[in-house]
Amino acid sequence: RKILVTFIDSIKGNSDLFQDITITSTLDDKIKGGLLRTSGKYQIETINDIETNLIGGSNLIHEKIDTGLEKNYTGVYNSVALISGFKKTAEKGDIPFFHSYTDSERDSVILSRFTGRNACPVVIKYQTIEDMLKTLKTIENNFACIRFMSYDDDDVLFDSIISGISCPVISRDFDEYPLYMLSLIKRMTKNHRLKPDQTSVGIIGLPKSATKLTRLLNRSGFMKVLGFDNRERLMMAFENERGLATTPENILMNTDILILMNDTFKAEMISMARPGQYVFSFIGDDLINAASFRERGVKEFVKLDEFALSMLFPGLLQGMLAGKIKQFDEEMLMRISDSIAKMLDSSFELPDIFSDIHEKIQSLV
Repeated sequence: RKILVTFIDSIKGNSDLFQDITITSTLDDKIKGGLLRTSGKYQIETINDIETNLIGGSNLIHEKIDTGLEKNYTGVYNSVALISGFKKTAEKGDIPFFHSYTDSERDSVILSRFTGRNACPVVIKYQTIEDMLKTLKTIENNFACIRFMSYDDDDVLFDSIISGISCPVISRDFDEYPLYMLSLIKRMTKNHRLKPDQTSVGIIGLPKSATKLTRLLNRSGFMKVLGFDNRERLMMAFENERGLATTPENILMNTDILILMNDTFKAEMISMARPGQYVFSFIGDDLINAASFRERGVKEFVKLDEFALSMLFPGLLQGMLAGKIKQFDEEMLMRISDSIAKMLDSSFELPDIFSDIHEKIQSLV
């Protein structure tokens, strides 16, 4: 897209050589109004469809409810909320709100396609975390499960959020990301015959998921986990999980497996990378040059993308509901990670999203 914009600007800048042009984007036409469109089971084409199927069906459901069969006949037990928390401040405006909604809308499409469930994006504006909890309590009975996308308070423990929620809860930050990263690290250790108790892991950029990942790595027997972030409260949360908060220089020079989570890592730091390291990176190609890492003697550089979670969360959610699990505990995540590590190919890619991976992960749960 950037190359296209540059090209068009150059055309417009040479009006004596080129004629003005118009571009039509078919993708732009398709995404206007968002990514998600909901519909009923019945196609409403005639008055008979409304009177017999819609109204008649609704009346029949009311009768079923009165006989105690609401779980079988209402949509509540087939609906999932994709929740984001957005802290309302005058400085931010509503732009972050719409970014959060779009992410939830995208994952709602994936969830509906691969589980058949009704997925509903919900972004909650709040001033305190208690406000968000109150809102969740008022809406939770509308859904069979809640998937947490994100929330703004980095220093609020996830356990404090879900303690008052009665329906099953799965979190992108505290379940899916740590599970994915732990699986990748286990695959890396297997590929290169590394022993966990002799292997150190470094994390530069500490999102909320890093605290849970650190806990899982420690429980999996890794020698030590080093981390750095510019935000002091995240460094403190990391240390509470027995991580060693330190400098980027120390991490780059003293770890075997390096994880770059966000733009806390700067391109100029590449020169400090230690030969023989194994690197996982969530940072965009425009910021980090993989070739520069390889010039430093890095044994393996793996570019990651959060879209990989799309291969995980549909099956995790289905397994949670089928197994009547309220939330994932650490033992379960560690056990599942062993199997997911085996699913990764030599390039650390999971099976295609249209494969049977969703059914396999559901059966693991």
